[in-house]
Amino acid sequence: MKTKRQTETNPLFRSLILLPLALFSIAAIISCSNTENGTKGMPDAPPPPPPPPVEAVTDSVYVNVDEMPVFKGGDEGLLKYIADNTSYPRDAKEKNIQGKVVVRFVVEKDGTVSDVAVIKSAEPSLDAAAVKVVESLPKFETPAKIKGLPVKVHYMVPISFTLK
Repeated sequence: MKTKRQTETNPLFRSLILLPLALFSIAAIISCSNTENGTKGMPDAPPPPPPPPVEAVTDSVYVNVDEMPVFKGGDEGLLKYIADNTSYPRDAKEKNIQGKVVVRFVVEKDGTVSDVAVIKSAEPSLDAAAVKVVESLPKFETPAKIKGLPVKVHYMVPISFTLK
C-alpha cells in the first residue's frame, strides 16, 4: 500500500503565519494592562446624558393619558355649560340651518383651554358659535395627568345646533 508523504512546511512560512497572531496577542495584553494614570483597561467612557427634565417631557400635547381632565360637574357639567352658554346664530336661525360641530381644544396643565379648532364643520356661523362657547369655558378643576404629573391633552366635544 502506498502512503502519502507529508510535505514539510518551510520554517520561514510557519513563522510568517504565527507572527501576526503573536503581534495581536501582545497588543491585546498591552491594552488590558495598566495605563499611565494607573487605571486598568480602556479609558472610562463619558457618562450617559442626564434624563430630560420632567417639564420637557410633559410639554407635549397628549391624546391618551392616565387621567383625563375633570370639568366642574364632570362631563354632564361640561355639556350643561355648553348648552346654557351657546347662542344660536341669528342668520342660521333665519335660514333654518342645523348641524353638529365637533370642536377640538387643548386643556393646559393649569386647566385652561387653548388652541380651539373645528374638526367637523356644519356651517361657518355655527362653527363660529361653537368656537366662541368653547373659548369661554372656565378652567377645568383638575388637569390631565400621566404618572401623577399634569400634562396638556387634546379634548373633543360635539356641539349640536337644532331648531325646535
